[in-house]
Amino acid sequence: MIYRHSPGKEFKIMKSNERIDRLAAQLHEQVKNSGERMTPLERFNCVNVHHAKPDRLMAWAFYREYPRYLVNYKVRDLETDYLKECESMLAGLVEFGFDTIWTNVDLYSVTPEIMGVDIDMIEDAVSVPRAAVLKKPEDLKLLKAINPETDGRLPVVLNTVALLREKIGDIYPVIGHLSGPISLACCLRGASKFVVDMKRRPDFVRELLDYCADVTITIGKALLDRGAVGISMADATGSPSLCSPEQYNDLFMPAYMKIQKALACMTPPGVRWHSQSGIDEVADIEKFVTESCEAGNTVFHVATPWALNCDIRKILDILKAYGACLWFGIAPAAFANLTEDEMDALVKEYIDTYARGYEGYFLMGPNMLNDTSKPELVKAWMNAMKKYGKC
Repeated sequence: MIYRHSPGKEFKIMKSNERIDRLAAQLHEQVKNSGERMTPLERFNCVNVHHAKPDRLMAWAFYREYPRYLVNYKVRDLETDYLKECESMLAGLVEFGFDTIWTNVDLYSVTPEIMGVDIDMIEDAVSVPRAAVLKKPEDLKLLKAINPETDGRLPVVLNTVALLREKIGDIYPVIGHLSGPISLACCLRGASKFVVDMKRRPDFVRELLDYCADVTITIGKALLDRGAVGISMADATGSPSLCSPEQYNDLFMPAYMKIQKALACMTPPGVRWHSQSGIDEVADIEKFVTESCEAGNTVFHVATPWALNCDIRKILDILKAYGACLWFGIAPAAFANLTEDEMDALVKEYIDTYARGYEGYFLMGPNMLNDTSKPELVKAWMNAMKKYGKC
């Protein structure tokens, strides 16, 4: 049997297992009996594609390897076996009921590893790139093109997308996850050298980021071919606090725009990059948000507590004018330290203060769930979203 998600691309029906089939069936039944008017996929399309008011605010959770305890796996299991990654993702959706599924075998380590970067793979922690491979700028020409279907652990990423799309793609948005060009460049060159290069070797930085953008595009196309409904690109190093505004526009923006032009037209939700950490330190935040939207970004990420220093509703006005969304991320500390009542009150406060009037442009949820996150607080957040987020 053959299925096809992209014209001209054919892939075999994915291998599954009994636990995945059972969890997928349970999730279908759970969504069917939720009492909510929209499925998570319909809610995603309502907000991210049509910018219309959904039945309730979208619960946008970034949870990575967090649910693995539900299926008794270690992080290494998820990073090397797509079946185990799918089990963890599905178990998290069944347990907590949020609206997103991010296929996040961490590309911050997967992609550099293919290019020869040494990876520190610990049994129960996310793999971390170590020594850089570009000892001198001339080494860039030695890097090879990549094949996502065969190279390194990229097949784990692609197979996770394909199987989840096959099992729950009718009710859930399966979002492909990319690491961005600046983060990849820092892994290849080394963060300290990269910062120095921006000042001393800007032409080399342009060449390096252009190469990294091409790699990102190649992986992004493969994710879309395998069934991702859209792409979310995390670029943790690509923060405006890393460089001057002139360097950001001159060096970083061309790489982002190249990726947008190549991928955004391939899917209605487009390609979103969302690691705008440090924007509270930008001299003219409104200008920065505008330029980000003009470059093609369709989701702008802010996170508490620093985001509370910004004029969130003014940012939302700009995003609304460009047909973009705000992902309002709640800090991990809230999911570790609050009581359930405090979480309930916090969600209500954020919705009342920021979301009203912007329901078709507003996504809210954990900035990142990690091993400090308490399951009862994740459930308290989700219950509050359903209670106060009705539109």
